[in-house]
Amino acid sequence: MGIVDEDVQRVREATDLVELAREHIALKRVGRRFVGLCPFHAEKSGSFNVNPDLGVYMCFGCQARGDAITFVRELEHLDFVGAVERLAQRAGITLRYTDANVTKDRQRKQRLHDAVAAEASTATRSGASRSVSRPTTGTFSRSRSSSSSSHATISSPRASPT
Repeated sequence: MGIVDEDVQRVREATDLVELAREHIALKRVGRRFVGLCPFHAEKSGSFNVNPDLGVYMCFGCQARGDAITFVRELEHLDFVGAVERLAQRAGITLRYTDANVTKDRQRKQRLHDAVAAEASTATRSGASRSVSRPTTGTFSRSRSSSSSSHATISSPRASPT
Protein backbone atom coordinates (compact mmCIF):
# COMPACT_ATOMS: atom_id res chain seq x y z
CA MET A 1 0.00 0.00 0.00
CA GLY A 2 1.14 3.50 -0.73
CA ILE A 3 0.37 6.80 0.88
CA VAL A 4 -1.65 9.35 -1.08
CA ASP A 5 0.73 12.01 -2.48
CA GLU A 6 -1.30 14.88 -1.05
CA ASP A 7 -0.93 13.40 2.44
CA VAL A 8 2.83 13.12 2.02
CA GLN A 9 2.92 16.79 1.01
CA ARG A 10 0.77 17.76 4.02
CA VAL A 11 3.21 15.91 6.31
CA ARG A 12 6.17 17.75 4.76
CA GLU A 13 4.46 21.12 5.20
CA ALA A 14 3.34 20.40 8.77
CA THR A 15 6.77 19.28 9.96
CA ASP A 16 9.12 21.90 11.35
CA LEU A 17 12.55 20.50 10.49
CA VAL A 18 14.33 22.71 13.03
CA GLU A 19 12.10 21.46 15.82
CA LEU A 20 12.48 17.87 14.64
CA ALA A 21 16.27 18.12 14.46
CA ARG A 22 16.40 19.73 17.92
CA GLU A 23 14.87 16.55 19.34
CA HIS A 24 18.17 14.86 18.43
CA ILE A 25 20.88 17.54 18.30
CA ALA A 26 21.59 21.04 19.58
CA LEU A 27 21.15 23.72 16.94
CA LYS A 28 22.32 27.32 17.02
CA ARG A 29 20.91 30.06 14.83
CA VAL A 30 23.47 31.55 12.44
CA GLY A 31 21.84 34.12 10.19
CA ARG A 32 18.82 32.56 8.50
CA ARG A 33 20.05 28.99 9.08
CA PHE A 34 20.62 26.71 12.04
CA VAL A 35 23.95 24.93 12.59
CA GLY A 36 24.89 21.99 14.79
CA LEU A 37 26.89 18.79 15.04
CA CYS A 38 25.83 16.23 12.45
CA PRO A 39 23.90 13.26 13.87
CA PHE A 40 25.11 11.05 11.01
CA HIS A 41 28.85 11.19 11.65
CA ALA A 42 31.27 12.14 14.43
CA GLU A 43 32.60 15.68 14.24
CA LYS A 44 33.98 18.39 16.51
CA SER A 45 32.75 21.46 14.67
CA GLY A 46 29.22 21.96 13.40
CA SER A 47 28.84 21.30 9.71
CA PHE A 48 25.15 20.31 9.85
CA ASN A 49 22.96 23.11 8.46
CA VAL A 50 19.18 23.39 8.49
CA ASN A 51 17.39 25.87 6.23
CA PRO A 52 13.93 26.40 7.77
CA ASP A 53 12.69 28.44 4.79
CA LEU A 54 13.19 25.52 2.41
CA GLY A 55 12.67 22.75 4.98
CA VAL A 56 15.94 21.00 4.11
CA TYR A 57 19.20 20.07 5.81
CA MET A 58 22.75 19.64 4.53
CA CYS A 59 25.89 18.40 6.22
CA PHE A 60 29.03 19.78 4.65
CA GLY A 61 31.10 17.09 6.37
CA CYS A 62 29.42 13.84 5.26
CA GLN A 63 27.27 15.29 2.46
CA ALA A 64 24.01 14.04 4.07
CA ARG A 65 21.06 16.08 2.81
CA GLY A 66 17.30 15.96 2.54
CA ASP A 67 14.01 17.00 4.08
CA ALA A 68 12.24 15.98 7.29
CA ILE A 69 11.22 12.59 5.88
CA THR A 70 14.79 11.80 4.85
CA PHE A 71 16.06 12.96 8.24
CA VAL A 72 13.75 10.54 10.08
CA ARG A 73 14.50 7.73 7.61
CA GLU A 74 18.26 8.05 8.08
CA LEU A 75 18.29 8.69 11.80
CA GLU A 76 15.74 6.05 12.83
CA HIS A 77 16.50 3.55 10.04
CA LEU A 78 12.95 3.52 8.66
CA ASP A 79 11.63 3.08 5.15
CA PHE A 80 9.77 5.93 3.45
CA VAL A 81 6.29 4.83 4.56
CA GLY A 82 7.46 4.31 8.16
CA ALA A 83 9.03 7.77 8.27
CA VAL A 84 5.93 9.45 6.83
CA GLU A 85 3.72 7.56 9.31
CA ARG A 86 5.90 8.63 12.23
CA LEU A 87 5.85 12.28 11.16
CA ALA A 88 2.10 12.17 10.47
CA GLN A 89 1.46 10.80 13.94
CA ARG A 90 3.65 13.55 15.41
CA ALA A 91 1.70 16.22 13.48
CA GLY A 92 -1.72 14.66 14.11
CA ILE A 93 -2.38 13.97 10.42
CA THR A 94 -4.48 10.99 9.36
CA LEU A 95 -2.99 9.30 6.32
CA ARG A 96 -4.91 7.80 3.43
CA TYR A 97 -3.53 4.76 1.63
CA THR A 98 -4.05 3.54 -1.89
CA ASP A 99 -2.91 0.50 -3.84
CA ALA A 100 -2.48 2.63 -6.95
CA ASN A 101 0.53 4.44 -5.48
CA VAL A 102 2.49 1.32 -4.60
CA THR A 103 5.92 1.50 -6.13
CA LYS A 104 7.50 -1.45 -7.88
CA ASP A 105 10.19 -1.61 -5.22
CA ARG A 106 7.61 -1.85 -2.43
CA GLN A 107 5.74 -4.56 -4.35
CA ARG A 108 8.98 -6.49 -4.85
CA LYS A 109 9.78 -6.24 -1.14
CA GLN A 110 6.30 -7.46 -0.26
CA ARG A 111 6.60 -10.45 -2.63
CA LEU A 112 9.99 -11.31 -1.16
CA HIS A 113 8.60 -11.06 2.37
CA ASP A 114 5.65 -13.29 1.45
CA ALA A 115 7.95 -15.87 -0.18
CA VAL A 116 10.22 -16.00 2.87
CA ALA A 117 7.22 -16.34 5.19
CA ALA A 118 5.76 -19.14 3.05
CA GLU A 119 9.10 -20.96 2.98
CA ALA A 120 9.46 -20.65 6.75
CA SER A 121 5.94 -21.98 7.21
CA THR A 122 6.66 -24.94 4.92
CA ALA A 123 9.94 -25.68 6.70
CA THR A 124 8.18 -25.62 10.07
CA ARG A 125 5.49 -28.03 8.88
CA SER A 126 7.95 -30.44 7.23
CA GLY A 127 10.32 -30.20 10.19
CA ALA A 128 7.57 -31.37 12.52
CA SER A 129 6.93 -34.46 10.39
CA ARG A 130 10.64 -35.32 10.31
CA SER A 131 11.02 -35.32 14.07
CA VAL A 132 12.74 -38.41 15.40
CA SER A 133 11.07 -40.24 18.22
CA ARG A 134 13.53 -41.51 20.75
CA PRO A 135 12.82 -44.28 23.22
CA THR A 136 12.36 -43.15 26.77
CA THR A 137 13.85 -46.36 28.16
CA GLY A 138 16.32 -48.75 26.67
CA THR A 139 20.01 -49.21 26.26
CA PHE A 140 22.37 -47.59 23.85
CA SER A 141 25.35 -49.60 22.71
CA ARG A 142 28.10 -48.88 20.25
CA SER A 143 29.87 -51.73 18.52
CA ARG A 144 32.87 -51.75 16.25
CA SER A 145 32.92 -53.92 13.19
CA SER A 146 36.03 -55.19 11.45
CA SER A 147 36.03 -52.12 9.27
CA SER A 148 36.87 -48.89 11.01
CA SER A 149 33.28 -47.57 10.96
CA SER A 150 31.19 -47.64 14.09
CA HIS A 151 27.52 -48.52 14.37
CA ALA A 152 25.11 -47.45 17.04
CA THR A 153 22.06 -49.45 17.94
CA ILE A 154 19.23 -48.67 20.24
CA SER A 155 17.38 -51.49 21.84
CA SER A 156 14.24 -50.89 23.81
CA PRO A 157 12.64 -53.37 26.14
CA ARG A 158 9.65 -55.10 24.63
CA ALA A 159 6.52 -55.67 26.54
CA SER A 160 6.15 -59.34 27.38
CA PRO A 161 2.79 -60.90 26.57
CA THR A 162 0.76 -61.70 29.68
